[in-house]
Amino acid sequence: MKTLLLRRLFPLSLLLVTLLPVTAVAQVAQAGAVEPLASPRTQAPSLSDPPGSPGQDRPETGPAAGAGQPGALDFNLFDEPSKPSALAEPSKPSLLAPTAGDASVEALAHTRRHRLQVHQVLGLTTWGLMLAACVVGQLNYGNLYGSGGSGSGAYILPHEILVYSTAMAFVATAGYALFAPKPYAKPLKLDTGLLHRVAVLGASAGMVAQMVLGFVTARTADAGNPYNLERNATAHAVLGWTTFGLMTVAAASWVF
Repeated sequence: MKTLLLRRLFPLSLLLVTLLPVTAVAQVAQAGAVEPLASPRTQAPSLSDPPGSPGQDRPETGPAAGAGQPGALDFNLFDEPSKPSALAEPSKPSLLAPTAGDASVEALAHTRRHRLQVHQVLGLTTWGLMLAACVVGQLNYGNLYGSGGSGSGAYILPHEILVYSTAMAFVATAGYALFAPKPYAKPLKLDTGLLHRVAVLGASAGMVAQMVLGFVTARTADAGNPYNLERNATAHAVLGWTTFGLMTVAAASWVF
């Protein structure tokens, strides 16, 4: 009976002895496969572990530690000082983009250019009227005070019309020059512009003086007072031609 029982248990014992090592190996392999999934950072450190043991958390270093942080690929190889971020830099105006100040200067320059062009046209017109007034005034002087003059006074009215027309054109010409804006400073220097200004100032003084002298001479003649009448008329004629000469210099320096 015992012999029969031993015969039946022997194969089972042999099977258990054979399977135990296989089972142990399988458990060890399974434990090795699961263990790498646990990160050292997630394991709770043991109180018995000494500082710096593998079970405690340690800050990561190297490229992987800053891979997700801004500026992780910035390398300072030459120990240069750090530069401010582009977001922190104030925006600078572009050199090509026009600003409000440039637009204002351009508008003033355009207005000045237009008014000076009108000033030039009116100036040449005034010069032509002044020439006609001087020629007709000379004819009037010869008619009234010349040795061969008839004294009819045929040129008095045409001369007055030309004188008043010249005066109004002269004032309009000066107005367009005086009210032209100055968007930028222009230094005073010896050039044709300065010559034009000096000649215009002289012509302005001559224009006022000859108008006053001509008015006085005409009223004296109307009153029948011959005293110094011819002398005043002569001075008026000389002053007229002198003013015309100054206007010629002003026009030539501006045009040429």
